[in-house]
Amino acid sequence: MRCGLFTFVQTKWISHCRSSMVFRVYLLTLLLILCAVQKTETVSINDLNEIKDGVKFAETMTTAMKPLEFTEFLASAASKALPFISATLKFVNLIFSHIGNSESPELLQIKRLYNEMNRRFDIVDNELLDIKKLINWTRVSNQFSKIEREITTVSIQFKIIYDGPLAIRKSEKSYFMNAFESTCLNCALDLYHGIMGVNKGLSDDILQTAMTSLQYDRPKTQMFMLGIFKLLLLGLNNELAYRKLKFGNADYLFIKKQWESRLTNVTEKMKRIDEAVKIKYHDQAEKDIARISMQNLRSVRSNHNFSEYLYDHLVQKYDWRDWLVVVYRPIWGVQNHVNHICDGYRRYGMYERDVLVASVDQSKDPINTTIADAITKGITTTHTTWTSGTCHTTGNYDICSPGFWTTNKRNALEVYNLIPSETRDCNMYSSMGVIDSWVDLWYQGKSERLVHHRTPGSNSYSIHLFG
Repeated sequence: MRCGLFTFVQTKWISHCRSSMVFRVYLLTLLLILCAVQKTETVSINDLNEIKDGVKFAETMTTAMKPLEFTEFLASAASKALPFISATLKFVNLIFSHIGNSESPELLQIKRLYNEMNRRFDIVDNELLDIKKLINWTRVSNQFSKIEREITTVSIQFKIIYDGPLAIRKSEKSYFMNAFESTCLNCALDLYHGIMGVNKGLSDDILQTAMTSLQYDRPKTQMFMLGIFKLLLLGLNNELAYRKLKFGNADYLFIKKQWESRLTNVTEKMKRIDEAVKIKYHDQAEKDIARISMQNLRSVRSNHNFSEYLYDHLVQKYDWRDWLVVVYRPIWGVQNHVNHICDGYRRYGMYERDVLVASVDQSKDPINTTIADAITKGITTTHTTWTSGTCHTTGNYDICSPGFWTTNKRNALEVYNLIPSETRDCNMYSSMGVIDSWVDLWYQGKSERLVHHRTPGSNSYSIHLFG
């Protein structure tokens, strides 16, 4: 009996101990879950700042659309592109580590950042759309369009992961990975080869084709390169996201490392294309002037309107240079006009007009307009000569006629030769000229680089200095 009682008590004690241990394990598990919830519900300040810094790259891209900003963008684009992708993947990781389907204030804040990023990318796309229509895609059209379409489609699928409701994140992840595997495993690499002109994936050099099709228009070529860089960025984002989601961090870091040098190669290639456009400007501008002159005869545009139209074209297309445009009715001979140009074009009698064009690099210091103004206003277009009287004797008387002054008109060459020789120094002035004022004459140029003066009187000439 005693033995039975002891056995009963021992059994109850063991049962109690087991229950206590189970309860303790339960409490520990619950505590770990609560800690995990607390950890995933709150986005750290460091994570938030990293994501914010990465998303700023989209703003940098839209800033690069402004004149003369593209070169500065290329200087840092390769180093900033991968942090942008890392920030995006960190955001996606936060979404998948988040417990529950209710979005925290931090996630909502990050979503708003990415909505703004996508809005800025849309601005780039809209600008690129019109430019692509100008490009002769006969050789690369089908291949490039296919890559562009596939990258865009997969990017939209990826965007739904972080832009859609949390409840569908897992299914959208599967859709994204299936879409990438079926259509775009090599999209980023094929596009890279097309940019670099390597005969893999695309049969031609995309940037070279764009540059020549756009007739060496620098802003348009830069805008196209910006759009291509953005497309490559999306393609690479898709690839790195796929690698990280499917294979983990080691595979992601390996591929990311490979692309560091490739992105540098891309930006260096774009710098070379940009320089090639600048080198070709002189030959191309001459063709532009002839074409625009032929398409805009005086019956279509007045000299005034034509001078503005041609000037605006040159300023916008060759935006790193400052331009002078002079337009007037055709005249002939050095007695009517003489023009000196260091880096430009004289087209006399071209399609019903005389056209004078000069330019200087914007890095060159402007002329001293005070000195230039004094030079032009110090020139006279007439000069006087004294004719002495003559005497003759008649009978016992000497009869003398009085002397007299004669006003003489100088022709254009004579006026030109009066202007100091330093005005023909190309280190100082890019153009100097003397033109008959009565020929429907118009000047276009920046006031800090151009001085022109119309001399008074009927024998009037217009004198200009530009540099």
